[in-house]
Amino acid sequence: MMPFISQQDGYILSPYMDYLSFFFNRAWRLPMHGIASIMIKLADCETGSLNGKKIEKAMTQADWQRMDGAVQQSREILERMGVREKDQFLGTLNAGHPGGMLPLTEKEKDTLHSASLPDNLYVADATLLPQSMGNPPMLTIMALARKMAALL
Repeated sequence: MMPFISQQDGYILSPYMDYLSFFFNRAWRLPMHGIASIMIKLADCETGSLNGKKIEKAMTQADWQRMDGAVQQSREILERMGVREKDQFLGTLNAGHPGGMLPLTEKEKDTLHSASLPDNLYVADATLLPQSMGNPPMLTIMALARKMAALL
């Protein structure tokens, strides 16, 4: 749950319990009720490729600069909340809603079907969006899925 967001240039900040980090990142092995966390959702640069069955995506220097600024801003917020710097730790970097991996062309927008896919396979998630939004895409994805269901 994200009760509110702070819209920044190229990212958002939001209170968010990161279960992925809690279960897989040793720094998060505290009682969950003792963790105050801020999620950074970054609109990363449009780079990457599909190599066979493997997705190759690395953050660019511009992505890292934006991320560093977001981390610093998050640290300042936590300090104002009374969380000492020595008690702060980072979460696990992950791709929550990889947008723009299979963007629809002008020709494909009415059918919502990418020519890269087999005729009987459709995708209704953020991969169809033209780029990473850096914002929660859930309402957009639901609208895509609803339109796709009507088309099918």
